[in-house]
Amino acid sequence: METGKVVVERAGGKSTATHCFSKYPLKFIIPNKVGPSQADAVWIYTIIDGGGIVSACTLSISLHKEMFGDGCTTVLTTQASTKCSEQVLE
Repeated sequence: METGKVVVERAGGKSTATHCFSKYPLKFIIPNKVGPSQADAVWIYTIIDGGGIVSACTLSISLHKEMFGDGCTTVLTTQASTKCSEQVLE
C-alpha cells in the first residue's frame, strides 16, 4: 500500500516537485526556498505524525528513477535534522 509519493521534474529550468501525495501518518513538507536562491534542489522533509497512536512506525523509502527527472536534485531528510541540543557539563 502506497502511503506517499513525491515526483520531482525540471520545470522552468529548475528542479520542482510536480506531484506530492501522502497519507496519515506520513507527511511531506516541501518548502519553497531552502538555502541560497541559486541552489537548484528540492528539499523534502518527511514527518511521521503518530501522536501517540502509533506505537512503532517504520519509514521505508523506495526511490524510483521515474520519480526524478533528468538533471534534478533532491534532498530527502527528516525534521529531526534541524533539532539542536545543548549539553552542559559541570
